[in-house]
Amino acid sequence: MILLATGNSPLIFCLPHTGREIPPAIWGRLSATGRLQTDLSWHLDQVLECAKTLDATVISTNMSRYVIDVDQDPAQMSPAAKGETDALCPAWTVETNAIYKAGEEPGPTEIEQRAMLFHEPYHQVVLQQIERVRARHGKALVFDCQSRRSRSGRGLAPPLPVISIGTRGGLSCDPDLRAVFGETFSGLGGFSVSLDDGVTGGYLTRTYGDPANGVHALTLLVAQRSYLKHEAPPFEPDKTRMMRLRAVLLDSFVEVLDWAGWSDVSAVRDRIRTSRMPGEWGRTILAEALHPKPLQKPAAFHTGILPAATGKSADNKPEAPAGSGTTFREVAE
Repeated sequence: MILLATGNSPLIFCLPHTGREIPPAIWGRLSATGRLQTDLSWHLDQVLECAKTLDATVISTNMSRYVIDVDQDPAQMSPAAKGETDALCPAWTVETNAIYKAGEEPGPTEIEQRAMLFHEPYHQVVLQQIERVRARHGKALVFDCQSRRSRSGRGLAPPLPVISIGTRGGLSCDPDLRAVFGETFSGLGGFSVSLDDGVTGGYLTRTYGDPANGVHALTLLVAQRSYLKHEAPPFEPDKTRMMRLRAVLLDSFVEVLDWAGWSDVSAVRDRIRTSRMPGEWGRTILAEALHPKPLQKPAAFHTGILPAATGKSADNKPEAPAGSGTTFREVAE
């Protein structure tokens, strides 16, 4: 099922890895490790609840990336080779542990079927929303939003930065937008950020980033230590950290909307200022969550689900491909 919440600002958030659903026919073939689903963007959709304040469009899927990874190239129809962790239908975790029981990995025909059922419909919705937003604003700002455990993969590699931004080296978005978004995270003590270093942009960013034609795409990868109590099952959220990370991202995305020249950005800033409780200081507070220590108060701020339906309705909800079996659900604001 594709989950779509439409907004009126130039922002589009794509969440390819927040889904957890695995059909029973696949679940029974998974190994004990595979059933843990350790490589998902656990609870990132809760972090990005700030999309409502930003009037952003959000596109996600309820299907687990272990079924199909919608942020991978659909041309990769061959079964995942041993240890290959970036396949369309993964058979190995980031630590290269087997996701399936021996001999139960999906073959080419099954991979093709999964792509038709889940990958194609997701990208049809992405294209529809990019065209809608660009027609309205003259540009669309597409963020491929993901999260990952701070340490993953084998060996003793350093932990992920709290924020990693990928833009194909500045090719998938306007260089000024790349600079503006990256700069919004500067000055936060103990807050690590990387720009096109390690994370250079996923399939969504590579495919849709076309700044010459008004489509600016960036990959945003968040380290899960910034909002979870523990980066292990059951991946329980830390409410305080999540609130503080959300506040920082909210301020950052407001600056992005300002760069885009959105006419309602001042109203959004006013809503943020009036809605924050005393003690919520925006961009300075995540450092406290990650490295608890006394902070001085800054002088100023920086600043329903509708019934599932298929087909295209009178109010232009997306149309599911004929025979795809895919359901679209639009989330009411």
